[in-house]
Amino acid sequence: MAGNSEAVRQEVAMEVLAILRNTCRMPRLIKRDYQKYFEDPNHKIGTSLDIPRPIRAIGADGQALQPEGLVRTTVPFTIAYWSQEAFVWNDIDEAAYLREDMRENYVKPHAVNLANKVDRQMMQYISSITPNFVGTPGTPPTTRLQYSQAQTKLNQLLAAEKDRFVVFNSSYSQNLIQADAPLFNPKDIISDEYRLGRVGMYADMQFWRDEQIPTGNVGTYAGSGVVNGANQTGTSILTNGWNSGSLALSQTAGFSDRVTFAGCYEINGQSRLAIPNTLKQFAVVAPVTDATGAATLTIFPGIIPSGPYQNCSVSPTASGAVTVAGVSGATAQTAFAMAPSAFTWGALRLQNTSEYGAKCTLMTDEETGISIRITQQWDNVIGQVTLRMDFVWGISQTYADYESVVIYG
Repeated sequence: MAGNSEAVRQEVAMEVLAILRNTCRMPRLIKRDYQKYFEDPNHKIGTSLDIPRPIRAIGADGQALQPEGLVRTTVPFTIAYWSQEAFVWNDIDEAAYLREDMRENYVKPHAVNLANKVDRQMMQYISSITPNFVGTPGTPPTTRLQYSQAQTKLNQLLAAEKDRFVVFNSSYSQNLIQADAPLFNPKDIISDEYRLGRVGMYADMQFWRDEQIPTGNVGTYAGSGVVNGANQTGTSILTNGWNSGSLALSQTAGFSDRVTFAGCYEINGQSRLAIPNTLKQFAVVAPVTDATGAATLTIFPGIIPSGPYQNCSVSPTASGAVTVAGVSGATAQTAFAMAPSAFTWGALRLQNTSEYGAKCTLMTDEETGISIRITQQWDNVIGQVTLRMDFVWGISQTYADYESVVIYG
């Protein structure tokens, strides 16, 4: 057994990395610009940092000096996920058949599960916080319209144009391809990329297929919800007008309700002029249940109606309508359109545990940033080997408020 352990462990590490690299869509598509801060052994920063956003300015006109104060905003980035897979085998397994069956019976099922888990959790986070949307929950897109609308939305928000992409599931893909069969042609794409989920280009966006995209149910509501009070700003908005006991808006792992407020319009991020007929969109980022007909909605992004970081035309209109996207209780699918810089992620490179008596292998895929630690330990009391795979990582929104769009279906 001792002679085989190194080969087994190396085989596991390489197999896991290969499966993670080929199965996880999101790690290869979104940025990991802040990975370096977690890798310097001489300057350890813990498990979190604040990501600075660009300083924004208003400027002035005229001869007189009109200086502006420098204000920088940040968003938190925390290493918050510890993804693990582990399995055991005994001496009889090792002697009788482990070498032959290692890949199919041991490594592959655990590696696939780990890959799907990481991919799913990343997309759950993206889905739960992205405020911008196109389409209607419960109505899957059957034409190119929603994808063109997503492109338009990103353009209006001045999102980065380079390397934009769409991630959707087979249901979305099937509807789109049936509607316009020549749109995506795998003959024009490298075959390996097509098999791994790269579908094609449309509207200057690369399309990728992924079955891990979360679905959810629109929250329940009744009555005519309205804004309760003028000049509200920030992330907490007072509302009333709901039917008593009817309101239960969603914020779960993978799905959030989205709302608009009458009178509160999207703006051009440079000119700060309102975009006509385009209400500012917000994600509900905390569950809302209410039995009185009045409720406080916690939203992202916060409402900023003036100043260098202005993100909407004005505060919501007092007694103006609160509109929830979708019919009450409707089942909704989602897809995403975004720029790679909308989110960022990073992973810790864990310590080598060999000094504690374990057999340890550390491997990192430099393209995706996935770093796996494989630890193998033999228990001489019961003659059993434990092998565990650990991947510790985090994800944060950087510019989700203007570089990411949910495509409802």
